[in-house]
Amino acid sequence: MSRFFAVVVLSLLCLRVLAGDVHTVRLGELLGGMRRIEAVFNQQLKDEKGVLLQASGGRVLLAHPGRFRWETAPPFEQLVVSDGTTVWQYDPDLAQVVSRPLDQRADQIPSMLLAGEIDAVEKLYSIRASGDDAGAERFELLPHDDGSPFSRLALQFRAGLLERLEITDGLGQRTEVSFSEVRVLDVIDAGRFRFVTPDGVDEIHDD
Repeated sequence: MSRFFAVVVLSLLCLRVLAGDVHTVRLGELLGGMRRIEAVFNQQLKDEKGVLLQASGGRVLLAHPGRFRWETAPPFEQLVVSDGTTVWQYDPDLAQVVSRPLDQRADQIPSMLLAGEIDAVEKLYSIRASGDDAGAERFELLPHDDGSPFSRLALQFRAGLLERLEITDGLGQRTEVSFSEVRVLDVIDAGRFRFVTPDGVDEIHDD
């Protein structure tokens, strides 16, 4: 799931652990408030010097617990779907779909965040609020383990809805995702979170 990510920092000192707990609770409340949403996203991939490498966009659909549908529009077409148990990553250009369990592996942290799995995220990352930006609430996440695939994640909310997600990998490359036209939905067809492999597409199971 190299095309989207996010998260926050917490100190190991006892006093800051208490503050971190407050931040974790607040982040969990905000993520929990997005139980069913649909939004447009735009994302940019930048190198360690901030030079733009790639830009793309599409639509995202989220429903707790653990369900999401992330559709990237051409020319970088890709579909990532989870029904809360399995994640499918479909690349039409490669005629290939990779399926894997939605578990607590470090490389699935962005997915777990968007799916509201705050308890699983907290085990791998420390979380802190990093100040607000003209009324926005911002959080940063830093890994407990130096071997994490992500060195930093950040989430920004406005009026209770996710506005921005930033993911920095171990090489310093940064993915920045902004969300717009965010709509809170009453119901979503469960079929939107399942994937049926098209004819002629190779299936790879990553267990």
